[in-house]
Amino acid sequence: MHRIIYSILLALTLSGCAAVDDSKKTITYDKALWKYETAIRWVDFGTANSFRRLEDNSAYSPDLEILQHIKVTSYNVVNKVRSNDHAEVRLAVEIVYYNDRSMKLITIIDKQIWKYDSAIKDWYITTPLPPFK
Repeated sequence: MHRIIYSILLALTLSGCAAVDDSKKTITYDKALWKYETAIRWVDFGTANSFRRLEDNSAYSPDLEILQHIKVTSYNVVNKVRSNDHAEVRLAVEIVYYNDRSMKLITIIDKQIWKYDSAIKDWYITTPLPPFK
């Protein structure tokens, strides 16, 4: 009888630890995403770039000359899919911006993949900066 009770208590403790770990991941994810979004909205591409760890080195990299003329007017998450282990989040973000040379509003959908690094207990983005033109 004692074994059953101890087994139940152990299971409850372990599931509670997993819930706390998921909660911490969510909090750090929210902070990382907010900092990244703020950097993009305020055209601080150096800070936004600091969240990146590209898994494909051939991926798009924006032209720094063009980035100097970009002004972001809107940044909205339109879709979010979280993995079962809460260690990866895929986002579709609608970004509205203009290039101050052309003054034409452009809307893009930026597909982002965020991953959790358990060693440093923080999130990083594996996809390149949005393809501003």
